[in-house]
Amino acid sequence: MTRTLAVVAIALAGGVALTAATSSASAAKAHAVSIYAPRGVSSNCSRVLPLKRFVTTPTLLKGAMQALLAGPTTVERARGYGGWFSAKTAGHLRGVRIANGVAFIDFRNFAHDIPNASASCGSELLLAQLDRTAKQFSSVKRTVYSFNGSRHDFYEWLQREAPEALG
Repeated sequence: MTRTLAVVAIALAGGVALTAATSSASAAKAHAVSIYAPRGVSSNCSRVLPLKRFVTTPTLLKGAMQALLAGPTTVERARGYGGWFSAKTAGHLRGVRIANGVAFIDFRNFAHDIPNASASCGSELLLAQLDRTAKQFSSVKRTVYSFNGSRHDFYEWLQREAPEALG
């Protein structure tokens, strides 16, 4: 009898643990966000269109940036979507933070993976993809990007002036 009660107690404790794990997993609910990518050929270098993604990360900006860096899916590419981001750039996000309406987004340097992005039209497209993805969130008014913590390195690669950081 004591042995049976012990087995029942262990089974009940396991059920409680399973229930707790299940409820915390459902608390990490997926949210719809957009990433932005060009489709087809356009004379407008900054023309990007939304593609829906679902993210579960605690910060939606981080999830959206991770999804953007992975690029369009195979099906989306077959439908004519493209842009600079792909499996080569997936996983290059180092961190994001928002302070006073400015999103600071730091990447591992992906310049060698997409070298032509530093051309004038190329940098315009890259910044359009990044900015539209980041600025879909009402808490983001401006963006500042960096490679391995260096704004200078990111913007120098794009042959642009690094913005002043306010935060």
